[in-house]
Amino acid sequence: MANNKRLLYIIGVAVVVGLIVLAVGYKLQVDKQQPQVVPTTALQDTKALSKTIDVTPATAVQIQREIQQVKEPIVTYYVQAPDIVTATKQTQQAINNKSESLPAVVTAKSDRTVITPNEQQQKVDVYKINLNKTHKIKAGLTVIDDKSYATVGYQAGKFEGMAHFKGDGKIKGATVLYTVTQW
Repeated sequence: MANNKRLLYIIGVAVVVGLIVLAVGYKLQVDKQQPQVVPTTALQDTKALSKTIDVTPATAVQIQREIQQVKEPIVTYYVQAPDIVTATKQTQQAINNKSESLPAVVTAKSDRTVITPNEQQQKVDVYKINLNKTHKIKAGLTVIDDKSYATVGYQAGKFEGMAHFKGDGKIKGATVLYTVTQW
């Protein structure tokens, strides 16, 4: 009976911690989803891109790769504006306001929305970028030699660590994994 209460307590604490992590993650995700205006020159320079959209240099490299893979913006549509800078600001405001005049793909959720004035072609490019999620919290069950253990794990990038618990709340083992490949 005491072991069950302790296990329920551990599960309750894990759920509360999980909810806090989810709430903080949601707030950060909403901030990231705001469209960012990025000059064309900044798209080529990792440091400039990193500063412009307030991300780490590693994330800036990922964003550059995503844009290079796509090569073309997700959609082309036209707005009336006196110049390309005004058109860029109008596009940013329309995305922020989730304007119904925009194609649905432009207002769809993504990790990052990059708006770039293309002065050579007199158009505004909009890129929707979805980056890999680098932090994951996992829960499960491990069975070893006919014994079952509650398992809680954390993954950051390619490294993953897990702790195994028996009903008494003591750690009975741990596992560390490295992701060799992903797709």
